[in-house]
Amino acid sequence: MATEDRRIAKMFYLLSKTGGYLKSNELAQMLQLSERTVKGDMEQLKIFTRENGGSLESVRGKGYCLKAVDPLRFQQAKERVEILFSNIDKGHKENQVYHIARAVMRFEGADEEGYFRLEQLADRLYLSPSAIKKEMPGVRDFLGSFNLSLPARPGKGIRLAGGEFNRRLCLLELYENHFRKRVVTFRDSAYEQAFADRDDKDQIRRSTLEILRASDNEVFDIYVNRLVDYLLLLRNRMKDGHSLELQVDQWTVWKKEIQSCREYELARTLASELEHFPDFAVHDDEVTAIALLLLLWGDWDGVTGLAERFPTFYPQASRLSEEILEQLGSRWNIPIRQIDPEFAEKLTPGVLRILIQMHFNLSQCRLVGNSVSENAIQDSPVAMALADDLAEILCGICGKQINEYSIQLFAVSLYGLIDSISYPYIPRRILICARNGKGSAQAIADGICRRMGTGWIGKLTVSELYEARKYPFEDYDCLIGSFRPYAYRYSWPYTEVHPILQIQDYQRVYREILLKGYDLTSVLSLCSWDVVQVHKDFTANSIQAVLQLLAYQWGLDLACKERLAAYLCEHHRIRTHRQILTVLVPACRTGKQIFEVYLLKKAILYKGDNVKAVLFTAVDFHGSPFVLRYLEHAVRYLSDRFEDLTPSLSSKHLMDTLTEIIRSNL
Repeated sequence: MATEDRRIAKMFYLLSKTGGYLKSNELAQMLQLSERTVKGDMEQLKIFTRENGGSLESVRGKGYCLKAVDPLRFQQAKERVEILFSNIDKGHKENQVYHIARAVMRFEGADEEGYFRLEQLADRLYLSPSAIKKEMPGVRDFLGSFNLSLPARPGKGIRLAGGEFNRRLCLLELYENHFRKRVVTFRDSAYEQAFADRDDKDQIRRSTLEILRASDNEVFDIYVNRLVDYLLLLRNRMKDGHSLELQVDQWTVWKKEIQSCREYELARTLASELEHFPDFAVHDDEVTAIALLLLLWGDWDGVTGLAERFPTFYPQASRLSEEILEQLGSRWNIPIRQIDPEFAEKLTPGVLRILIQMHFNLSQCRLVGNSVSENAIQDSPVAMALADDLAEILCGICGKQINEYSIQLFAVSLYGLIDSISYPYIPRRILICARNGKGSAQAIADGICRRMGTGWIGKLTVSELYEARKYPFEDYDCLIGSFRPYAYRYSWPYTEVHPILQIQDYQRVYREILLKGYDLTSVLSLCSWDVVQVHKDFTANSIQAVLQLLAYQWGLDLACKERLAAYLCEHHRIRTHRQILTVLVPACRTGKQIFEVYLLKKAILYKGDNVKAVLFTAVDFHGSPFVLRYLEHAVRYLSDRFEDLTPSLSSKHLMDTLTEIIRSNL
């Protein structure tokens, strides 16, 4: 792809991902181009967008946004650019780190001992040696997550050190996107060759899926294509003389453990099927490695018999699930057992998988690609914040790190817990009258009950219109009628429907009557906010400066301020979604219930994302499931509707605005 075409596609991707407006200077900052270049590209972007079923709109003061004209074509274009610009291309720094790591993994100019100089690497990548050196800490950190290292020797340079299986896992992730249809995001012929197929990838994929379906084993969907890519990598590595040998060090013990699992039998079946394809002579060590992948990637939620399958790990996983949930509930004052008495048991399969990954020293391996960076669970900042804490507790107990995808899977479980909470509901007391008498009113009442059920109705009275005045006002919440001119006679909120009910009538009853029964006012009072504040046109030079300000503004004393600053500066806790950077901390760190929104005067680029606002929340859930549910909704909807809400946000009406948005989405 030509540089100019790629730039236009990247602009399309950034606008589609944002879901709102971006100004030319913000696009320029994200693309690391001049604003003049971005403005000069707008005509080409309009053409590109039009050719892909959309339109590029420009609003003075707000910037540019994309609109769908042909929804199907527009969605297909979005999917293509999402594949093209995965997590690896999210920011220049990450892109450079992975670009260098790919070159290190497949460097062809090393000496007999595998050593090469950074200058050689720089020449190959058309970068300066200083640019390479600047990125090397990130490269070492990434490789280290796969237990690979770059030892140096004076006068010789550096070399890649680590086992063949770990190298393959690293190679697999640096391949970026694991889709059935490959969209290349980098140019590295040597690297591409490592995953080359012989026009048989679809056949291998089909055979692999058939064997998986016929087995009793379970694998996460995002790993299925990774497994196919691993099989292609296996064949090419063996052809190049990089066979897997597990008769060393800890692998001698691990091999026996893996071969005792039923995943090993599945791997043997798969290996037998692979022998029908060219150059797939898979020996026993390779079969064991495939079985290990199936173990590492197992999806065991809801699966029975795990205690029998994993007698060594399951009791520990069960005990850990109880312990980490106890600590999480105590830290945030969340009544987890009250919400779901069996939640620890539901969390155990995920903890079990992580314990197995830790046992084989592979829990920290990074996953690269938009299956992680664009995971929809990030739409819930509250679930992600709680998952971050859950992961911290688990890692503190076990002494090992876990990767981002494992944290996201914790967030999925926690969101399921939050989503199971129902708000308190006050059944609605309804009076129904109709222009054509009680028979018509009864038909309306029967239609509503039949279509919408009766669980939400506390009292339903059918009456002649003239008799309605005799009922005390406080006995009913609303009046449903079929003739608007009569409405002015009574003080009850009036909902007009057709005598013969239509779909819009049911929708109106749901919106105007049923939803009003949710007692969100009492839930809001349970939040007991000490501070609710919107700061407009807030000026900051960096996100780090904002975090420092929050810590020193809200820490209880100097020691607490310093601890809070350290807590906030742990980057994995700070997440950006839809241009809002969300910071959630337990109220025990501030001594107050705080809900603050900082609307930045100028957007700040942070870890590849354009940040236009910072949401800071310090919360104690007061042992109330309702408060947990409310905050999850409030933070998520604030992010989702940020562009529309920004002009009208105010400290006085912030919570009332969010409450009504929550109600309208129930």
